[in-house]
Amino acid sequence: MPALSSTGCHVGLCLRVTPTIAEGNDGMSRWDPSKWELHQLYLKHPRLRKLLPPTSLLTRRSLAGYIKDYGTVYIKGNTSHTGSNIIKAWKTEKGYRFVKERGKPVDVYSINDLYDKVKDGRAASSVLVQKAIELGEIDGRPFTIRLMLMRDGSQRWRYAGMIAKVSGKGSVISNVRRGGGYATTVDDALAKSYGYARAQIWSVRRELIRSGFQIISHATRSGYPSYETGIDLGMDRTGKLWIIEVNLDDPSYKLFDRLSDKKYYHRINALAKAYKERRLMSKA
Repeated sequence: MPALSSTGCHVGLCLRVTPTIAEGNDGMSRWDPSKWELHQLYLKHPRLRKLLPPTSLLTRRSLAGYIKDYGTVYIKGNTSHTGSNIIKAWKTEKGYRFVKERGKPVDVYSINDLYDKVKDGRAASSVLVQKAIELGEIDGRPFTIRLMLMRDGSQRWRYAGMIAKVSGKGSVISNVRRGGGYATTVDDALAKSYGYARAQIWSVRRELIRSGFQIISHATRSGYPSYETGIDLGMDRTGKLWIIEVNLDDPSYKLFDRLSDKKYYHRINALAKAYKERRLMSKA
């Protein structure tokens, strides 16, 4: 594993980006962009576009096409967070079935019925359909990885920590509070799910961090301001990395306090304090 400085920076994995304005010339909101807006942004990056699950705005046609092509899909609110109202849907012998968050499975018999149920009266532009990635599992429960990057007192981006979020029993989301799951270390998750040894785990961790810096660099250089980001990443059964969600505004990091080793939680708080103190000094 690359060396780690006292400020949380892996050697060769730090980034300095000039702060940007809060609104682009095209008038789009830059502070808390929607999932669809960020998906379009990362499609423009030659490497990151390969880490994006196929995603479209929800229509009857896109829903039918995605289920035909991929078998299982997720339906997500375009601006919602924390796993709220996420639905997993798939084809069955007699029709279709879906589960909302960790609720009971619901069966419907036509694609039109499924569309009406999952859209649930929401505006067409406010819902996305996405190919479901078969994520790595621990004891039959899928997990994702939350990667935290934060600006320090010099406004340099630093790696702050990572944590694995394991889905609750029967849950289709990895949000621990909403889905009834639990948190564990990334090392533990990779060892249990993939049987990785120490060298393989270090290689994956470095790739996660490198991808995180590319994600935040592309966003900030494209006019999206941020001083801390929580990036949710997933690995499929083959070990391929996928971008699940990017949070550029006020990502929660209380979950890190659940780990017995508090090093990431303390580092996150130290970086947040250093950045805020620098901001206060610059305004004085």
